[in-house]
Amino acid sequence: MGDGAMKRFSSRKLLVLGVAVVLAAAGCSSGATPGASGGGGTADSVTIPFTPEPKSLNPDWQNDTGAWYPAGNIYSRLVDLDWGATAGIVAYPDLAKSWDTSPDGKTYTFHLREGVKWHDGKPLTSADVVYTYQTIQEKRYPLAQYLNGATITAPDPQTVVIAFAKPNVAFVPLLAQASNWYGAILPKHLYEGTDWTKNPANTQPVGTGPFKFVSWQRGGQVSLEANPDYFLGAPKVKKLNLVVVTNAQVAMAGFQSGQYPFVADNLLSNYQQIKQLESGGGDTTVVRTPSLYGRDVYFNLRNSILADLRVRQAISYGIDRDAINRTAFAGLWPPDYNAGISSFAEYLNKDAQFPHFDLAKAKQLLDESGHPAGPDGTRFTLRLTNYPSTDSTLIAQVLVEQFKAMGIAVKWQQFDLTTWLTKLGTGDFDLSTYYVRYGPDPAAYAEHFGTGGPRNFTKYSNQKVDALLAQAGSTTDVATRKQLYNEVQTQLVADVPYVNLFTENKFSLARKGWDGFAVQSSAFGKAMGWFSFYAVHRTS
Repeated sequence: MGDGAMKRFSSRKLLVLGVAVVLAAAGCSSGATPGASGGGGTADSVTIPFTPEPKSLNPDWQNDTGAWYPAGNIYSRLVDLDWGATAGIVAYPDLAKSWDTSPDGKTYTFHLREGVKWHDGKPLTSADVVYTYQTIQEKRYPLAQYLNGATITAPDPQTVVIAFAKPNVAFVPLLAQASNWYGAILPKHLYEGTDWTKNPANTQPVGTGPFKFVSWQRGGQVSLEANPDYFLGAPKVKKLNLVVVTNAQVAMAGFQSGQYPFVADNLLSNYQQIKQLESGGGDTTVVRTPSLYGRDVYFNLRNSILADLRVRQAISYGIDRDAINRTAFAGLWPPDYNAGISSFAEYLNKDAQFPHFDLAKAKQLLDESGHPAGPDGTRFTLRLTNYPSTDSTLIAQVLVEQFKAMGIAVKWQQFDLTTWLTKLGTGDFDLSTYYVRYGPDPAAYAEHFGTGGPRNFTKYSNQKVDALLAQAGSTTDVATRKQLYNEVQTQLVADVPYVNLFTENKFSLARKGWDGFAVQSSAFGKAMGWFSFYAVHRTS
């Protein structure tokens, strides 16, 4: 949908959209599928659908969601994090076999594994890590926000030292998480002295990861093969074919026919069907994976209407999370009312809650703010955009109707990821669904709500919150950090720069007879990233 495009959906239309996924092929009443149990590949070869088409196979120089799956298997990172983070498994070794932290929390010394080789046979050294990170800093590529102010050196070929002027106690877990997207360590011998955006290695990548590049058929698939020299041992799957599938119905049909043993959450849109499959038995496993993210509504405080606290409070009263859950998610997404998420309970202030649904209170506050309803019931008009994911789109569809009930006309605008991020970054929006990140360390609050934070698209600024965040980010004492982040959450609920709606619920499908997908608990702490298939194997 192009810029300025607008759609309105009733709840009935939304339900029709959700049920449209090839139910005849699904056999969803019983969970049965046409393929044999354990279908979707052989012990040596597996085919996985993913979306969207990559722009490049170098993930570091732009925010390219299509590159995440191929790059997550071709390259290695300094440290890793997978979905085990919600189970207490935070950063763990990748190229760094271990690391030390100085007592003041300013300096991190990483010790690299010995004998690691690039896929072309060249040895990996600390020079590759330093080159990658320093170039990212210099060019202000996406990972630079986590390396801001860092001095990066290599005292010897197996050691990398990253030092900050101030304590940065959350550095390692946040680096590990962000490295899933755009923190691949690149070969200095292939990239030095070149333009990263045009380097031929972007389409013929050379990494140190568990799989080696074979071919890339544009619009078709990326083919990889097992790396027999991988430093943790060769993967059990010998051939990995990543097939570009942009349509959820096509992905589901392929899974049902036994073509794919796994479908990730971003290719599932029919929650009624997921609910039926979950209770239907058969050879399909519905995988529920806890997340570190919420689903929420961001307010652009530069908008004169939304700058009024009473308007933001009114909107928070007028959002019916239960109705969104029923209509969009078939009851599978329980509402959240806190300025945090249930899956990261260690730092959750359960007493700091956004209001529960009260439409009369919402209308009262809008009246008091000087926005009475006009003859047609409309008070004012706002633009709403959404993160381009299935769940955020479903949420936005229902929000359009709920805003209308408050007397707020909505122009719903949808964009691709790059355009959407640009719109948020330049302030060219009024409201947006978003995904506040609450872990793997609560220091992530500073990204979203600290003055000048890289994800503070609301332009929220509160000196008290800034002081709390700075103090919490410089102490390692858990009790003190909990107290400080509790105060942050209390202030966020009072100021309403955003409204949290849900903890993200990730649902994926896996064929029985396969195990080790990154979203499964059996792979926590050893998947080698969110998008890696290193741990995948046949069980029958």
